Amino acid sequence: MVWNIQFQIAALALTLVIGGMCLGQKRLNFASETAFIRLMIATLASIILDILSIVAINFRESLPSFIVQAACEAYLLSIVSVACFSSWFAVAEVSYKIRPFWRNITIIPLIVELAVLCIFKTDIYVNVDDSIIYTEGTTVLVTYVFTAIHIFTTLLMVIVEKKSIRQRRRMAVYSWLITWAVAGIIQFFANELLLVSFIMAVALVVMYCRLENPEYHLDYIDNVFNKKGFHMLMEENIRFHRHTPLVSIAISNLNTINEIFGNRTVTKVVSEVCTFLRDISGVTVFRLEDNLFSITYEPGKDIDGLVDRLRKIFSQPWEVDETQIQITAGLSYLTDICIFDNVDELEEIVHYFATESNKQLDTPLLIDSEALARRDRVLKTQYALEWALENDSVFVYYQPIYNVKEGKFSAMEALVRIKDEEGEIIMPGEFIEFAEKNGMILKLGDIVFRKVCEFIRNSKIEDYGIEYIEVNLSVVQCMQEDLAKDFKNIMAEYQIAPHSINLEITETAAINTKLTLEKNMDDLIAYGTSFSLDDYGTGYSNLTYMLGMPLKLIKIDRSITIAYDSSEKARVATEYTVDMVHKLGMHIVVEGIETEEQYLNFKRLGVEYIQGYYFSKPLPKERVLNYIQEWM
Repeated sequence: MVWNIQFQIAALALTLVIGGMCLGQKRLNFASETAFIRLMIATLASIILDILSIVAINFRESLPSFIVQAACEAYLLSIVSVACFSSWFAVAEVSYKIRPFWRNITIIPLIVELAVLCIFKTDIYVNVDDSIIYTEGTTVLVTYVFTAIHIFTTLLMVIVEKKSIRQRRRMAVYSWLITWAVAGIIQFFANELLLVSFIMAVALVVMYCRLENPEYHLDYIDNVFNKKGFHMLMEENIRFHRHTPLVSIAISNLNTINEIFGNRTVTKVVSEVCTFLRDISGVTVFRLEDNLFSITYEPGKDIDGLVDRLRKIFSQPWEVDETQIQITAGLSYLTDICIFDNVDELEEIVHYFATESNKQLDTPLLIDSEALARRDRVLKTQYALEWALENDSVFVYYQPIYNVKEGKFSAMEALVRIKDEEGEIIMPGEFIEFAEKNGMILKLGDIVFRKVCEFIRNSKIEDYGIEYIEVNLSVVQCMQEDLAKDFKNIMAEYQIAPHSINLEITETAAINTKLTLEKNMDDLIAYGTSFSLDDYGTGYSNLTYMLGMPLKLIKIDRSITIAYDSSEKARVATEYTVDMVHKLGMHIVVEGIETEEQYLNFKRLGVEYIQGYYFSKPLPKERVLNYIQEWM
């Protein structure tokens, strides 16, 4: 007698291969992965029972009838079990509130089938026709019906919950269910074709290759999970409300290491970091970017202790190829990712605070409600700047500068402000850094300079005793080779005298753009414009650059003004600075004067100009000239 077992042997082989690949690889244990493993085990059991039932039928003459009956019943029950587990796998990504209900519903056919088999002892008939063996009878029909119910209801559930299931997964599930249904229909009308086990095995292969292959989630170079794995696991954790802590490590000096030691050492550094992180108990490691890693920690464990441990490790040199290398890393962490509604928002937050963490390397950055509120303010400000530049909502305020010797205001400093869509004024400290990083500072600087020139032309400031207006230059502006040419063209366009403009530069600009800046300064000074050094006292090399640049004024920073009242050393240093600047032939503007005592102290030192709230806060152009006129 020829056994009709070829399809079953092939199915068994396929299932064992997939099982070995799946269980032998590093996994993230998604809900879908767990459901897939359960389905795989159920399928393997069903195929084995299918083979055993065929063997039992072939040896039915020498075996007790109850053994043959039990083998066939077990196989039929396993088919419904596979249908049940298939249904669970298909909807593994839906809401955690729906899944328990769905499991309770889909397990009912399995219980009914078991009752039909065990309680009512329904007969299974063995049909032998031309050496082809198959079973038939009421229980076989019930198995077809319940399997069809599972396929139909699962298909319906996937359609209803399609917004909760990724499109790629939906398409794969649709194809799988339809194929299984077609195979069942073929076998129903052609019982001699034992296709069900083979189709189940093929479905496993398709699902594994398209959806559940762990290779999709792994960075095999470093044996950690990749960005795709991070996205999928975090998406699932948020959806199912798994309160997971998350720590991010952003290495900021990989480029420097590459320049000094080469790319091979960079690869070794990254490998060492991955190995160290993987060896921490209770964590799962993801590499999101070349220099950015995130690790999840088991809920309930001491996340603060882990962060402190990481801080200490990265504060010390690492030994890589017998070389001591300092890895500079910023740390940021969340105590619970479920404070976010979706994984896209989480990923944006992780990247944002990874950048922020590199600004305070010695202190890990806790991403709490306060930190998120700060970020929201920053983003709001950034949007406001973009909106202001496009909608002519950039304004220039002017702060009068008092001439001590002449006893009147003789200059003003132009200070930029923007207004958002609601008309709220935003101060430069909130948007200048963003404007510099994103290139908007050039457009902003051009707008401010034009508004100042327009104000000088229309207001005739010389009639109020104002000799010049100070305009701040950003570092990015100082890097532009055409700065002098552009500014001269603007001044000519508005027909203002070049001496009515004084451009303020910072030490940072002087250091980073020295050659380009000096060329522009020489060109503008020859044209009639003067320069001053802003924020003197906040850097480390002021004297060096002060001596080598054609400056007219030195502006002493507000921090020096405050320190003068409280520190003897600051007082002595300030007095020597004033004396030195005067001997070098330059004048001094003292910023941040807010009290009469401060004013009198610096007046006694012989400084030429005073700026601060003691005389006036920055005022809009409509008010500043009236205020100055009141002093005349």
